[in-house]
Amino acid sequence: MNVKLDATKRMTGRKSINKQARKDGLIPAIIYSSGKEGINISINRAAFIQKYRKTIGELAFYDITVDGETYKTIIKDRQIHPVSREFMHIDFMELHAGQEITLEVPINYIGDAPGVSAGGTLDIIERKMEISCLPKDIPEEITIDLSNLNLGATLHFSDIEMPANVNSLFTEETALATVHAPTSGNESTEEESEEDIIAE
Repeated sequence: MNVKLDATKRMTGRKSINKQARKDGLIPAIIYSSGKEGINISINRAAFIQKYRKTIGELAFYDITVDGETYKTIIKDRQIHPVSREFMHIDFMELHAGQEITLEVPINYIGDAPGVSAGGTLDIIERKMEISCLPKDIPEEITIDLSNLNLGATLHFSDIEMPANVNSLFTEETALATVHAPTSGNESTEEESEEDIIAE
């Protein structure tokens, strides 16, 4: 998903500057670029949250326009307030056509595991995967088929096929999903949502 944002350059130095920016409805942020000095920016909080919510669970590219120049980026890191769950600061990373980048992409599990039909409980262990590739090869998600996952079996990274020109930082032994055999008194638990960021 592509998201367009407008931003303004911001002053740096005293913590009070960022504090005032947040009071004014802005999120302090920075655009990092390999070999260049980072660009300190402020983005409108309400506009960002509205667009960010639509990207939850997906890979999002942010086209940020600053002083008439547009930077194609992804979110590399973010600081969230532990109580209010508001964004305190965001690190964006600029993408360059011929330069590899490391990032996380969501995993999309498809197919019905035979082990579940046999009475087992599906346990999804990994929901995101850290990958390395050129910007042109970045997949929106990694699709993994569970249709061969039997009762008591575990799907490892070595069992799946990756998209062309995309490398994962998982080891061959990394467990992705498993089907647990039924046990007495086994209770199913509800999965928590991927994000819990609330904007008033």
